[in-house]
Amino acid sequence: MPKPARRSVILASPSASRPDEVDRLNAILEKAGLGRPLGPPELSTSAAVVLPVSTDPRKVVAALRQAAPKGGDHRYAEPSTYGVDTIEHRATTDRDLVATEKFTEKFRATGLKSGHGTVSWERVRERAMPPRLAWQPAGPHPVVVVLDSGVKKHPWLPKHTPTHPRFWFAPQPGPRLPAPVSDPALDTGDFGAYWGHATFLAGLIRLHAPDAQVMSVKLMNDAGKIDEPNVLAALHWLHHEYMPGGHVVDVVLMAFGRPKKPGEGNPLGLPELITQLGRKGVKFVASAGNDHSDQETIPACLARYKRSHVVSVGAGISAKDREWYSNYGPWVREWRPGTVVSLMPLTGSEDKGKGFALWSGTSFSAAILAGELAQARAAERAASTGS
Repeated sequence: MPKPARRSVILASPSASRPDEVDRLNAILEKAGLGRPLGPPELSTSAAVVLPVSTDPRKVVAALRQAAPKGGDHRYAEPSTYGVDTIEHRATTDRDLVATEKFTEKFRATGLKSGHGTVSWERVRERAMPPRLAWQPAGPHPVVVVLDSGVKKHPWLPKHTPTHPRFWFAPQPGPRLPAPVSDPALDTGDFGAYWGHATFLAGLIRLHAPDAQVMSVKLMNDAGKIDEPNVLAALHWLHHEYMPGGHVVDVVLMAFGRPKKPGEGNPLGLPELITQLGRKGVKFVASAGNDHSDQETIPACLARYKRSHVVSVGAGISAKDREWYSNYGPWVREWRPGTVVSLMPLTGSEDKGKGFALWSGTSFSAAILAGELAQARAAERAASTGS
């Protein structure tokens, strides 16, 4: 069955949600010879508007920018696609390579290109993973939101008990929260290279935040790609629906990114939503990327602003003693290990005892810091309640 054509959209400033504004913009585009390609807003937030477009979005954005009046809030952009921040980890011996290729064959992981470098992971024995911690969260547990490929079940991750909730959960999609990206791998056997990425992140968060809980929001496909409009929709949902309902969010993990082009401004809508959630006490952790470059990456580069709610994380002990693959520069604020052992999802009974792997990337540095921040929040709450 052929894959459905990719949906084309553009991003516009909030003014595009005004009554009759889409008609006005279509009139401009019609005069420019592009017809009337814009449809009604698919998502309207206080930071950005997502408009469907039936023709080349690049031409639409260019025409609207040229016609935009000087001054005022009339901005237009093509949405970005972010890539997952992992890199290749090569087996050190022929024996290791054979074992790795056998185990990763299902995932087609070795050597595939996506985002910041190639991705590959090595199977390791269960004893390489630290012991599983007791699941006894005290008081209101901190919540880490993982915008990624979707956490999968794993026996190392705590399940629901009569006295404690499950360690990770997936929210129900709704009008404001986009439906999870399709995940047919268990039915088709066609596992993408990043099918286990979020589970690997969850294992690291569990290690560094034993009192926290993970909310898994599946926005990333199995090729390690995540579309910017879906990120905006998820953050808008957290700010306007989930948190106002009395739910807790402490940290949002963004283990993805893309290089920032020379002279490019900040992405439309994302900084504003981060600021709105940051004022509610939410901290954002973003991976720096793995291009071995000082070129800024989005969204990690937002950490360079004073009083930013974003913490950017590179791989290594420090900027001086960093992993060879990690991006660097003054915009990278924190450093954590990037070549680590964590969890790999199981695909069936034949995988018993094989659900652990060694992987590399600033994704995992960011997950470690996200766990540390969540655990610090747990300690703060325990101290305030005297428990």
